[in-house]
Amino acid sequence: MGASEILKAYGEGQRDFCGVDLSGANLSGANLSGADFSGANLSAANFSSADLSSAEFRAANLRGANLQNTDLYDARLTRAHLEGANLKGANLSSANLQKCHFNLADLRDTKLFGAHLSYADLSYANLSRADLFRADLFHANLMGADLSNAHLIGADATRANLTGAILRQSHLKEAKLELAFLNGADLSHADISNAILNEAQFYEADLSGANLEKADLRNAHMFAAKLVEANLENADLRNAKLCEANLTKANLEASDLYATNMTRANLHRANLSRVHFSFANWSEANLTKANLSGAKVSEGNPESMNLLSDIALVGEMRRGIPPAAPPTPPSSHSHHSISLKNKGPVLLGRDPNATLRFSSPLVSRRHATINTDDDGRYVLQDHNSTNGVFVNRQRVRGSTVLPDGATIQMGPFTFLLIGDELQLPLASANGHHSPVVAPLTIANFSGANLYGANLTGVHMEKINFSGAIMPDGTIHI
Repeated sequence: MGASEILKAYGEGQRDFCGVDLSGANLSGANLSGADFSGANLSAANFSSADLSSAEFRAANLRGANLQNTDLYDARLTRAHLEGANLKGANLSSANLQKCHFNLADLRDTKLFGAHLSYADLSYANLSRADLFRADLFHANLMGADLSNAHLIGADATRANLTGAILRQSHLKEAKLELAFLNGADLSHADISNAILNEAQFYEADLSGANLEKADLRNAHMFAAKLVEANLENADLRNAKLCEANLTKANLEASDLYATNMTRANLHRANLSRVHFSFANWSEANLTKANLSGAKVSEGNPESMNLLSDIALVGEMRRGIPPAAPPTPPSSHSHHSISLKNKGPVLLGRDPNATLRFSSPLVSRRHATINTDDDGRYVLQDHNSTNGVFVNRQRVRGSTVLPDGATIQMGPFTFLLIGDELQLPLASANGHHSPVVAPLTIANFSGANLYGANLTGVHMEKINFSGAIMPDGTIHI
């Protein structure tokens, strides 16, 4: 059946053209609205400027077809093959394109608002300036695709693969990109404000000049990402990983940086005013001339007394001893303490099998072990923990013997080793103990460079600055 026969049959009311072979046929400008070409061979066919609205192309072969300026509104193309097809300027709004194959297709300036593209293969397709407003891109493959200047406002790209995609100056406001892969993607100067990006991966992605205001970046992986002059004001970055990221001149004002890992990140001249950074790890970060005025760590005491009681109970349960009654308030001469005597190797960390288990995100799963050597001395071994262990303010490299009276800092916890006991000391005043737990360091800036930084209003006593270069150029001991 040729093109003329198709048009004649359509004019006579026939709509079922399933399985026909129209490869290379010229149907430019034809009205075939509502026709069914499911399973048809339409490779290299010319449908430019045709009306194919509400038509069916399920599992059809449209490889290399010309669909430029074609009206495919509400068409159904599930599992169709459009590799290398020309769809420039086509209208695919509300179309069902689930599991379609658009590899290397030309979709520039297409209208795809409200289109269903879940599980579609759009790898290396050209979607520049395409309109994907509220499109469904769940689990779509957009690896290497060109989406520069595309409109994806409110689109759902949850779990989509955008590795190496070009999204320069794209519009992603309020888009959903949870668990999406954006490794190596170019998002420079994109508008990603109010977008949901929690647990998304941005390894070595370029977000320079991007607008991420009020974006949800919880648990995002942004290792070595480029965020130069990016706007992250009021963004939620709780538990985000930004190791070695470049945030030079970035605006993070009032953002939530709880438990962020910015180890060796570059925050030169960054605006960090009024941020919340409790349990953050910014060891060896470059914070030269950064503005941290009004930055906040925990509001008040972070339940440190209850945390240590929980640790003690975990240790008792490991030995099969029933938990004791809830602890009573400490007396004026008491310490919270844990005995190490005859315990063998004591594993400290967040691991469920740890001898002493912690809940703080600043503590690694298998942070450190305390053993007894042949001479009866306690030896602490650091297991390459993210935030390290500090004994008498010196970071442990490998292992070290713990002298009696040693101060041990691990995450937010500072212990004293007195004889066989690890003690959390109580604050003292004029030589008398008070029932208030001594302040805990609840952020880690060890080895960071803070030269010229503005720390006005920051509670310095709550931060571990071991080995850091302070704003005046001195090294904190």
